[in-house]
Amino acid sequence: MILVRTLLIIFSLIVVSLSTLSPLVSEARAESSFTFAFAGDTGQYSGSFANSATSLQALPPGLTFFVYVGDITYNGTSNGFLPTGNEVLWCNFVKTNIQPNLGPNFPWIQVVGNHEDGNSTFAKDGYIDAFTSPNCLPKPAGIGFIPSTAGCPDASLYSGCYGREGYWDFPVDQPIARFIMIAGAEKVGNGTTTTGYNYCPLATCNNLNFDKHWNWLRGVIDTAKASGEWVIVFDHKPCLSPDLATSCEGNGTFNGHNPTAQLWNLFFSEGVDLVINGHAHVHARSKQLTCLGPTEPSSSSLNSVEYSPSCVADSGSDNVYSRGKGVVNVIDGVFSQEDGQINFTRPAASYFATAMSARPSPTVSPRVCCWVNGSPTDMNSGIGFGEVTVSATELSYTWQMSLETRFLGGQTPTFSDTFVIRNDQPGQSSTLFGGIGGFFTENWIISVATAAALSIPVIILRIRIAGRKHRQPLP
Repeated sequence: MILVRTLLIIFSLIVVSLSTLSPLVSEARAESSFTFAFAGDTGQYSGSFANSATSLQALPPGLTFFVYVGDITYNGTSNGFLPTGNEVLWCNFVKTNIQPNLGPNFPWIQVVGNHEDGNSTFAKDGYIDAFTSPNCLPKPAGIGFIPSTAGCPDASLYSGCYGREGYWDFPVDQPIARFIMIAGAEKVGNGTTTTGYNYCPLATCNNLNFDKHWNWLRGVIDTAKASGEWVIVFDHKPCLSPDLATSCEGNGTFNGHNPTAQLWNLFFSEGVDLVINGHAHVHARSKQLTCLGPTEPSSSSLNSVEYSPSCVADSGSDNVYSRGKGVVNVIDGVFSQEDGQINFTRPAASYFATAMSARPSPTVSPRVCCWVNGSPTDMNSGIGFGEVTVSATELSYTWQMSLETRFLGGQTPTFSDTFVIRNDQPGQSSTLFGGIGGFFTENWIISVATAAALSIPVIILRIRIAGRKHRQPLP
C-alpha cells in the first residue's frame, strides 16, 4: 500500500503541475501577433526614383519584416543600362530610404523575379545573388530561414537557396505561421548553370526535377498544417490575374500540362491560406478559391482561363473569409510601377473581389481604375504595399497606399482594401469529437498528463494482483 500511495502522490503532482503549465504555453501562442509588409515591382520609373523612394519611406515603424516579391529593380537593360553591376547601388538606395523608420538592421527579405533571374533575354536588371550578397541586402540572420532540400544548383555558396526556395516559421520560438518562398516558372541562371523552378508531380508532367521540387513543397506545407500554423506562400508570378498582360506562365508545356497550374492545384489540395504575388503591375485580391476553372490554363495564353462559380468558396464581398475554405490570392505589383491596367472583360477578373490600377490615365474601356465586387468603378488610386497582421486565430490585411498617382479630386473616394481570414466565423459550429481532438492536439501537455492519470488505475490493479499472487499459500 505504501508503494501505491507513493505512485498516487507522484502522478497527482505531475497532473497538477503540467495542467498549470499548459494554459501558459497555449495562451502565449494565442496572444502572439506580429505585422509584416510586402510588395513587388519597383525601381527606376520614367527616369526617376521618386516613386520608389516614396514607397520605401512609407514603410512604417513596428514591422517585423518586409518581403520583396520579385522584380526588385528595373535598373538594367530595361532602362538602357548594363544588365548587372547596379545591385549594390540599389541596395544602398533602399537602406537610405528605410532606415529612418525601420532602423539599420531591419529584416528585408527578397524573392527572385524575372528581372533579377540572370537569365531572361529581355529583362536583365540584376542577379538575385548580387542583391542578397553580404555587401547588399543579405539574408536576415534572425528569421531562421531553412533552405529547400530540392536543391538550387545555380545558387552561389553564400546565398544557397535563399531568394529562390525555402521557408521560415515565425515567431521562431512559438511559431504561428510558416512563410514559404518559391520561384515558380522562373529560370534562374548564373552564367554557367540555369535552373528551371517548376512544381509538378512526376505522373503529371513526367519531369523528375519538377517532381523533386513538388514533393519538397508539399512536405513543407503539410508539416506546417499539421502543427496548426498559417501557411503563406510568396511567389513572384501569379497564375490568375485581372490585368492585361499576365498569363499563367509555366515555362512551357510538359506532358500536356502547365506546371504552374499544377502548382496551384497543390495550393488548393494542401490547404494554403494565402498566396502573395507580384509581376502584374496592379493590386488585386481574389475571392476564396478552390480551383482554377473547368480546364487547366495554358502556359502562354492570356485567354485560356475559364471562370467557374463552383471554384469560389467565398466571394469576399464582406471582406471576411473562413480559414480552411480555400486559397486567397493577393497580387501587389505596384510598389512603384504604375503602368498596369485592369482588363474588365477578361474571365480571370471574375475570380477577384477587388483590383486596382495605379495608372494616371487608364486607356482600357471604361477608362476607370478599379474593380470592386464585379463592377468597374473609378476613384483615386496609386502605388503602395500590403500589410498583414498575424495572430493564431486571424490574418488581417490592409492595402497601404504610399502615393496617389491617379487623383480625381478631394471629393472622390480613394481606393482601399482590407480583409481578414478567421479561424471560425461567428455562428459556426464544430463537432464534439472534432472539438475534443483539437483541444488535445493544441494542449499536448494536458494530453500527457491525462494519459498519465488514466494509467494509475492500471498500475494499481497490477500491483494488487501481483501482491495477491505473492501471498497465495503453496500447494
